[in-house]
Amino acid sequence: MAGWAGMTVYVDLGSGSVKSVRTEESLIREYLGGRGLGVKLLSELTEPDIDPLGPENPLIFTSGPLSGLAPMASGAVLTSKSPLTGTIFSWNMGGGFGRELKKAGIDALILTGRAEKPSYVEIGEGNVIVLPAEQFWGKNISACTEVLEKRGRVACIGRAGEKQVLISSFVADSIHSGRGGLGAVAGSKLLKAVVVRGESELLPSDSESFKQLEAKIMKLFDASPMLSKGLANYGTSALVKLLDYMNLIPIRNFSGRETSFADSLSGERIKSDFELEKESCPGCPLGCKKRIKATGQIMPDYDSLWAFGFNLENPDLAAVLRADRICKDYGLDPISAGSVLGACAELEPGIIEAKGMESLLLGIGEGGEPGSGARRYLSGLGREDLSMDVKGLELGGFDPRGIRGQALAYATSSHGGDYLTAFMVGPEVLGKPVSLERLSLKGKAGILQVFENLTAVLDSFVVCPFSGFALNEELGSALLLAAAGMEISPAGLLKIGERIYNLERIYNLNAGFTLEDDTLPAKLFENKGGSEEYGLPRKEFKAALQEYYHYRNWDEKGVPRSEKLEELGLSF
Repeated sequence: MAGWAGMTVYVDLGSGSVKSVRTEESLIREYLGGRGLGVKLLSELTEPDIDPLGPENPLIFTSGPLSGLAPMASGAVLTSKSPLTGTIFSWNMGGGFGRELKKAGIDALILTGRAEKPSYVEIGEGNVIVLPAEQFWGKNISACTEVLEKRGRVACIGRAGEKQVLISSFVADSIHSGRGGLGAVAGSKLLKAVVVRGESELLPSDSESFKQLEAKIMKLFDASPMLSKGLANYGTSALVKLLDYMNLIPIRNFSGRETSFADSLSGERIKSDFELEKESCPGCPLGCKKRIKATGQIMPDYDSLWAFGFNLENPDLAAVLRADRICKDYGLDPISAGSVLGACAELEPGIIEAKGMESLLLGIGEGGEPGSGARRYLSGLGREDLSMDVKGLELGGFDPRGIRGQALAYATSSHGGDYLTAFMVGPEVLGKPVSLERLSLKGKAGILQVFENLTAVLDSFVVCPFSGFALNEELGSALLLAAAGMEISPAGLLKIGERIYNLERIYNLNAGFTLEDDTLPAKLFENKGGSEEYGLPRKEFKAALQEYYHYRNWDEKGVPRSEKLEELGLSF
């Protein structure tokens, strides 16, 4: 079975000990890899009430059955308990880290304990060793990566992670950051980086069938306007003009939704102002990251354009570029960083202009407030109502008042305000893979849980989230057989996704989350100016949530019923 690398590696950072065990084949068949395997291992290794910044909270890097084989399948998934949200948290990292992990024969790398001094983990030439990192401690992402990338693919933290800033991230290949504060988990362990170089050649189980499927996938990519026309040419900044036209870009900490300067931050404007080069993850035909040829800087994604541009009513692309560069180098989640600045600006008008956006971000990167996240920071000031988060994770730049399936997706996400748990912007705004009426919650509950299950599968394959514009469970099943030698039906794949989602739900319930946490900020339920389209109807939203629970076979409090758990082979 080519999808099964074979080894699970445990590293105790406190003692420096390394233990390798054979990965159970049943785990791969029931959870695939990536997100599924990480969630299963975390649930087995820890109690949900552990301190996220305590030594017992593991960082789990996982490859997937398609890693290094299929197009858009070179990244890894990082799983831990989030110190920002307190939920179980998995992040599908881009870059080439996962491919190298698979080439090293590793399905899962589990890091526990706390080092006595700054350390990093190096994987190569058949060895896994813990090495001193004092020479890198205190350095940011670019400086650390520049030295270590000579030894393999690098995932590391910057100074924000070292200082356990709760909105800090691991950053892979100096470009691909994440959410949920997992950089702070590394900082609490005095773990600076993980470097991996694999030696094995990765080959599909059935090369001829795989070649045919690969050709089919490439045709589907070409046939998808979002992939071949949008992301390939402009990256995620391709979304700006469409979202602006539909009044779906929230501004001023979600206090408005109309802006007069969308063109200034659009992909088309960026491409006309700069000579750009394509930056691709290994094996990816798109190259959605765009590098400015003159400076070498990667252009901001839509997340940063929104967070430091539209959210702060800042049309200055140069300023957004500087803010994005600070976040990438310090290892800060740009969505959370921009959101806390937006909340501060609503709390104290003029603070951004008075103190300067860059100065505020540098302060957060060095461990200052509001680096604890919007909810914690504002709660301390008695203004939690200004925090635009779900379960402690700040919302991204897609206004759920106008994308109502996405509103329900935010509320039910295992991670909190993560739009990638189920990207309902696809069907509701882009019309892909099906077109849905975006201003209605009617019928969304049943569709949403299918999208959530499919996303869990794609994250467990460890394919790029954007591959969802072309891949579905039928094609995924065929690809899994040809590439990895795993025969699982399309319905079987969705059942695996359902198992993963229910396991995440159980973990969060045991961690103290309840029905009351499956909601959105009160501001989003307000109507302004008598417009029925602006605020979410609370009664309809609550009804849709109960309908979602029904489709999930959870009770009215959102707890999975015993027959559903038995069906999925889980316990609560």
